[in-house]
Amino acid sequence: MATKKKKPTKKTSRKSPKKRALSQNIRILMASAFLFGFVVISLVALVYLQSSFLTEPVAVDKELVYEEPADVVHTLKPHSYADIQTLIENQLINGPDSMGWRKLPNRKNIQIRKIFGDFPSVLFLNELEGHIEQTNSSAQLKVSRNKGIIDLYWQGELQLELRYQVPAEVKNVRGKIAVIMDDIGMSLSPLRKLLQLDIIITPSILPGTGKALSATSLLQDDNREYMIHMPMQPRSYPETNPGTNALLLGQSEAETHRLIQSYIEGVPGAVGCNNHMGSRYTEEAEAMQVVLKELKQYDLFFIDSRTIGNSVAFSEARKMGLKTATRNIFLDNKANVAYIRKQIRKMVTMAGKNQEIIAICHPHAETLEAFRLEQGWLQQQSVDFVSASDLVHTY
Repeated sequence: MATKKKKPTKKTSRKSPKKRALSQNIRILMASAFLFGFVVISLVALVYLQSSFLTEPVAVDKELVYEEPADVVHTLKPHSYADIQTLIENQLINGPDSMGWRKLPNRKNIQIRKIFGDFPSVLFLNELEGHIEQTNSSAQLKVSRNKGIIDLYWQGELQLELRYQVPAEVKNVRGKIAVIMDDIGMSLSPLRKLLQLDIIITPSILPGTGKALSATSLLQDDNREYMIHMPMQPRSYPETNPGTNALLLGQSEAETHRLIQSYIEGVPGAVGCNNHMGSRYTEEAEAMQVVLKELKQYDLFFIDSRTIGNSVAFSEARKMGLKTATRNIFLDNKANVAYIRKQIRKMVTMAGKNQEIIAICHPHAETLEAFRLEQGWLQQQSVDFVSASDLVHTY
């Protein structure tokens, strides 16, 4: 008897609940990974597009510090009385307020000088006294403004007496302020913001920076005055680097001439110069004489940024008959908007009646914002903002 064949039964491929949950988790994990990757790639692409099209590339040497640290206190070498005499000669006898001087007969070995010109401001004398304190010497100034006398003591004994005309009431004449903005040339963005301000500010361009030539073109198109920010050796060199094209002590006269030529070619059309860093270089009269002689040939003025109290740059320039001036106040030693606004108002107070003030600042975002916030108030004050060339003089 024939046996019946059994029909093959279909096996249903039904997965267990555990396997279905595992498969679903894998799909969720893969989708999450894809979404995360998409977000990361999109962010990278956005950053690339922004850096390529919305901002300018800034050519900055990572090894380069563009300004001497504001909080560095320069400890000067041990000072003798002769060193203190030199400091007083540079800052007072041949300083920015002196219009010349005359030697008077000594009194019991006390040297006496008659100084022509205005009695130095309180701020200037406070800064000078601060520099004298840094020498850790026994020198001391005694100021008698109502008598028009400044005395220099050494080891408690009076050594030098400077006599000024007793300060008189000044006429109600508007003060003048020249603001110099250093370190221009690394990017055009701060410069464009500067040009939008309704305040006269003189840019000082660092030669050799990526946007130096573009900055000169932009300023020429706007019919604006600008300067050369000459890099010079600081006291903290080589820890603080003023740049590969800086003026350094020990360079030959030929090398100094070559560097200055490169600055003039790198910032064509500049009307004058001021020092970038230079706390060490500006202490040396012989080195500064070479620089200033070269500038005089090109009819360029020099403004001493006074990054150190013992600078001879201003006094050497005035001896040479070069148009010159010296910095009175820094505005942005702290990158803080509130602090800078306070310094701006201090600058206006210093200008007062019939005073000429030179202020130095930098292209920080905080500095530009402080000026933007203060420009309305500044326009209401009895001071005039002028270009740097308006406040240099030949003595």
